[in-house]
Parts: sequence; structure tokens; C-alpha cells
Amino acid sequence: MEDEDRYEEEPENEEINEESDGGSIGSEDYLSLIDKAPEWSVGVILYNGNAYPLAKSKYKRSEYYFSPSWRPVAKNVNGEVVVLRDGKVSKYKISRRGDKYLQVVLV
Repeated sequence: MEDEDRYEEEPENEEINEESDGGSIGSEDYLSLIDKAPEWSVGVILYNGNAYPLAKSKYKRSEYYFSPSWRPVAKNVNGEVVVLRDGKVSKYKISRRGDKYLQVVLV
């Protein structure tokens, strides 16, 4: 329940991420994004200026997916990376664009 409360309060915390060092985001801030992500997510993806929850594909071992229609964990975040719950930060490539989801492969 504590994680859900933090997720609901994310609009108040958004500005901290973008102002921390002039709009760029550091590794400590990545961890704060993970803390805001819902429990079901395996991490977050920074895509088009927002951080979205990321889910692991059930069908392909090395793929993840997300939807830009999902509620962002944070807005106005610079970067094009995936941050997993274990702290790993990786660049990504969109492998497929479906009707609902974008499939992501880490590079």
C-alpha cells in the first residue's frame, strides 16, 4: 500500500526530477523513478520525455513492453533508457509497434 501511495502522489514529485540538475537526470534520480513505479512493473522506460512503467514479455525472454497510454511515472524527464528494478540502466530499441503496446529490446 505504501508504494501505491507514492505512485498516486507523483505529480508533486515530478518537478524534483527535472530541476535536480538542469533537466538532466542522474543515476540517483533513476532509482527514485523506480520507487514511483507500480509493483507489477519490472522497471521504467524513458520515452518521449516521460517515464512509463515497463512490463516483461511473457512470450519472448529478452523483450519488454509498455504503452504510451499508461499513466507516466514522471513527466519531463530527459533520456532514452530503460531502468530495471535491479538498478541496471540500458539503452533500448523499439522492436515492434502494436495497436496497444510498444515492444522493447535492450541494447
